Amino acid sequence: MTPTLAPRSRPDRGFERIYRRHLGDVYHYALAVMRNQADAEDVTQTTFLNAYRAFERGERPQKPQNWLIAIAHNVCRQRFRQSARRPQEVSFEEDIGDRLVGAPEEEEAPSGEDIRRALGYLAFNQRAALVMRELEGRSYAEIAEILELSPSAVETLIFRARRALREQLESSLSCGEAELAISRQLDGLLPRREKGALRAHLRECKECATFARRQRAQRSALKSLAAVPIPASLTSLFGGGGGAAVGTGLALKAGAAVATGLVIGGGTYVGVH
Repeated sequence: MTPTLAPRSRPDRGFERIYRRHLGDVYHYALAVMRNQADAEDVTQTTFLNAYRAFERGERPQKPQNWLIAIAHNVCRQRFRQSARRPQEVSFEEDIGDRLVGAPEEEEAPSGEDIRRALGYLAFNQRAALVMRELEGRSYAEIAEILELSPSAVETLIFRARRALREQLESSLSCGEAELAISRQLDGLLPRREKGALRAHLRECKECATFARRQRAQRSALKSLAAVPIPASLTSLFGGGGGAAVGTGLALKAGAAVATGLVIGGGTYVGVH
C-alpha cells in the first residue's frame, strides 16, 4: 500500500525511511480505531500524504512515530465526525481484538471478537486512548502529547474507557447466548431487559443475524404445514351423517380389503377363502 504523493517530486530518503519504518504503526492504529479495513487504508494514505506535505515544508519531527500517530488520529477523528454511522466491522488481516486482549489468563476471558465489537460503542477519544495505551503500549505523557491533553486528563480518559469497555463486555451476548435468546424470543419468553442486548449483538454479528432470519423463516415454513389440505381419501370418511357415516365409511374400506384377500393378520398376509 503506497500513498499517492505529489507528482512534482519524490520524498527524500529521510521521509522514505520514516514511511517504511512506521507504515505498520499507522495502519494498525487506524485499523483498531476505525474497525474497518477500507477506512484504515484510506486513513493511512491520507496520513502519509499529510506528513509528506509537512516534510516538504521543512518540518522534521523529533519523534516520527508520535508525529505520524498524531496526524492519523486527526484524520480518524475527522472521518468519524463526518460519518453518519459508526464504521462497520469486517474481517481483519490481523486480529486486532486478540492483540488488545493479550494472552488470556482465565477461561472466561473475552475473545478478540468480543473486544472489537465492544470497542465500537466507546466514544472516539476513549477508543483512541485505549488503543494507544493497550495496543501500542504508549505512556500517558505520549498519549497526552498526541491528543493534546494533560497527562491527568489522559489518565481519567483511559480509566473511563476501561470502565466503559468492561460494562459493554458484561452487557453483551456471546454468539451462543444470542442463539438461545433468539429461540426464546420466537417463543415470546425473552425478558424485555435482554432484548436490547440481543438487538445490539445482531447489529454487529452477521452470522447471528443470518441465524435469526433463518429461524424466523423456518418457523414460518413449519406454520405453513397447517395449511396443507387433507387428502380426499380421508375427508370422504367424514362426509355427512356424523358418527354413523364414519363407521359406515370405515366398514366399507375394511370390506373392500377383505374382498381382495388382503386382510393383514399378525404382520403377514392371510388368504381369505
